[in-house]
Amino acid sequence: MAYDTLVKEAKDLPEDMIEQVIEFMRFLKYASKKEQAKHSMRNDITFHRSVNPLADEFISIAEDFDETPECFKEYI
Repeated sequence: MAYDTLVKEAKDLPEDMIEQVIEFMRFLKYASKKEQAKHSMRNDITFHRSVNPLADEFISIAEDFDETPECFKEYI
């Protein structure tokens, strides 16, 4: 179905725009392969990055983190 839509949309485009579409499609393929390579290891094992790579470690936040900085108090 997506191929039919792609062909139908491309029919009315001028030649130079079709070339741009082809280049963009090649870029998408390249970006997809590059993203897959990021998530694969040497033994064809796929891994996924965690949302927070520091989740297992302690992260300290300053005690006054939620307080308004002195330089902004005049705006409140």
